Amino acid sequence: MPQAIIEAANKNDLVIFAGAGVSTENPNVFSFTFFNDIKNELQLSKKEEKIGFSELMSNFEAEKGKRELILKIKQRLDYVEAFPELYRSATSFHRELSTIFFIKEIITTNWDDYFERECGAIPIVTDSDFAFWDLPQRKVLKLHGSVNNFGSIVATNAEYIAKYKELRDSAIGGTLKHYLATKTLVFVGYSFKDEDFNKIHNVLLKSMGAIKPKLYLVSPSPRDQIKLKKLNAIQIETDATYFLKKLKEIFVEKGVIISDDKFEIIKLALEKILKEHSKIGNGKYNMKRYPDTLYLASYQDGIIHAFERILSKYKDGSYSHNHHIVRKIQSYDRGIKDKLSRKKYIDVAYIEGYKVGLMCLLMDNDVIKNFPMYYVYGYKENIFSESQYFRIRKLASKLHKAAYNIAEKWTKKLIANDAVFHHTPFLLG
Repeated sequence: MPQAIIEAANKNDLVIFAGAGVSTENPNVFSFTFFNDIKNELQLSKKEEKIGFSELMSNFEAEKGKRELILKIKQRLDYVEAFPELYRSATSFHRELSTIFFIKEIITTNWDDYFERECGAIPIVTDSDFAFWDLPQRKVLKLHGSVNNFGSIVATNAEYIAKYKELRDSAIGGTLKHYLATKTLVFVGYSFKDEDFNKIHNVLLKSMGAIKPKLYLVSPSPRDQIKLKKLNAIQIETDATYFLKKLKEIFVEKGVIISDDKFEIIKLALEKILKEHSKIGNGKYNMKRYPDTLYLASYQDGIIHAFERILSKYKDGSYSHNHHIVRKIQSYDRGIKDKLSRKKYIDVAYIEGYKVGLMCLLMDNDVIKNFPMYYVYGYKENIFSESQYFRIRKLASKLHKAAYNIAEKWTKKLIANDAVFHHTPFLLG
């Protein structure tokens, strides 16, 4: 792995520029390209065999219309989605990228919405969308439009010409030139013969004058030293998904990125806590008979909500950043102090549980499998087993009298014997 890429990652200056080779045009998805599919349908003569991509799309549109061309694009993407095996192959790169939190900006010429789905990226498709480019969330700039906005799709020669003219003159083009000059761009899913790669590169570089930015091209194709020198590019001769995997491993070893396998264990931990939480309201967990169960319910709600948020947001990388999780936990410590000062004991139990959920991301895998699922207000140690919980619960009224009295008052209001308290994922007041 080039040291310059590691340094750029450390400074959040790494930008991915993605082509179709990391998506549906990966040979592991289809045995034939979209280009060849269209070419075969048009039955071109031998003289037309060396036609370029945009010119081919122009010929198809001239013969069958733009609507039919859009339909062909959509049908190809729909076919991939209809078969999970194909979809997994088409999105392997995107899933690998998803938990690399420091990759915040993605530029692509692809029409699919895989970066939005698999990486939590905000799509920037039109000029009006570009006003949101400075948002802190991960973003994907879609130079050739999106399948979710048919009118934005760029495919024909006329559309290519209009798009590259726009890149020379627009704010989007200015941003791309700024990235070329100040950030480290890694091109993936392109080859030296790729029309998109060459046109975008030429248009942007010509307008940059004497500035010759250093680019990286990740491709398993044999190196073309003449072309590399001309482009002032360095080729990393490997598969794009494997490149990201090795980059991630470096930062996992540094303790900066949380390993992806943590999320699979969090899924199992969520199933486990949900099973335990379902007992509340019945038998030994009856709230009217055992008022302190109120705090157990709140604590377990906190764990459940933390796990659910982690699993719903992990794709955008925000829960893969070790230091970010530590800062979150520290902020909840401050929240506990605030709630204690106002005797909001139910909220304290909830936050304690939420903290445990977050801390699981920082624990060894074996420890996560045995996290503390039980809670008695006022007890200072972790409670791991049901039998331990029942034993300590007998002391609840003495461990913290004020909290126990609040629980008694609250549970006296319950009408049904099997009523259950639920703490919503909010901390109000």
